[in-house]
Amino acid sequence: MLGMLVVLSLAGTGCSSGIDRATAPDTESSTSPELVKEATEYGNWVLPANGNILLVKREIIRDRKYQIAVEMSPTDLTWMLEQSRFTDPLEKDFPPYLTKTIAGPDLASSPNVQHAQDTFLSQEKKSMIRDVVVDERAANTRIVHIEFRGV
Repeated sequence: MLGMLVVLSLAGTGCSSGIDRATAPDTESSTSPELVKEATEYGNWVLPANGNILLVKREIIRDRKYQIAVEMSPTDLTWMLEQSRFTDPLEKDFPPYLTKTIAGPDLASSPNVQHAQDTFLSQEKKSMIRDVVVDERAANTRIVHIEFRGV
């Protein structure tokens, strides 16, 4: 009886730890130039030199997902979208609760939130979704939340 309890207890422990490791995402968050470069290359994205990078996050489960939060001017925002060949128009009245940000103020407190999304074919011929959420915090400040994820 004691032997059977030990076997059952070990079997239960082994299964749960195997499942946890298999589903645990590999994540990294920082503002390091290396992670910024990795994320922008993945999404074929160009950031403005004057942009203030708040945070970059990489998450790998099955596919890669990158999130970038960067503060910039309206002029830099226009330039960035053009240089990144992101042509979908930003739409106003985007419900802020649909976006989970990684840095910056809560979108719910923003006077204006805009959103656009495109599908992009990477240099490796992989299809990905690029999401852009713009928080118009003040007349001269845009906090931009960018996400790249494979499909």
